[in-house]
Amino acid sequence: MNEGREGPRFPGSPTRRETLRAGAIGLMGLGMAELSALQSMAGTKSPKARSVIFVFLTGGLSQLDSFDLKPEAPDSIRGEFKPIATRTTGLRICEHLPLLAQRSNQWALVRSVATGSNGHEEACHMLLTGRLDLPTGFSTQNVPNAHEWPSLLAQVNFVRGGRGRNNLPVSIVLPEPSVN
Repeated sequence: MNEGREGPRFPGSPTRRETLRAGAIGLMGLGMAELSALQSMAGTKSPKARSVIFVFLTGGLSQLDSFDLKPEAPDSIRGEFKPIATRTTGLRICEHLPLLAQRSNQWALVRSVATGSNGHEEACHMLLTGRLDLPTGFSTQNVPNAHEWPSLLAQVNFVRGGRGRNNLPVSIVLPEPSVN
């Protein structure tokens, strides 16, 4: 086992950054050619993230009422709230999120993630594991089985040995993990 800046690792195992990057690339449907193009566009002075907060709101706030208000859409489609400007040029979010608007330079809005599945259970499983295929015996009745893919958080915990800086957990799920 190697002890690196990111904690203990097994020989040949990917770093946390490599694991997250691979999962994100798979979810976005990017290949190595697209990745190389994105890296060259980023330049050499791009900031390095030290931490990631992944907010997954199962059954949470609608995108039409938060980050994708569609103000030009017909009344039957758009929500009742008005968009406001953020610190990021061209980005507008819900009028009820003014503190997020002020801090838009500190977070990223990802609109390109899709699964091709309309089923909540299937799509949640795909988004939380980074795999677009379903495991053998997958159930839409929230019945876990031993063949399900591990979540991205479980993968990060495994690679990092379960502990991060200051002996804190590498990842946590609040209030409880989604079964699928």
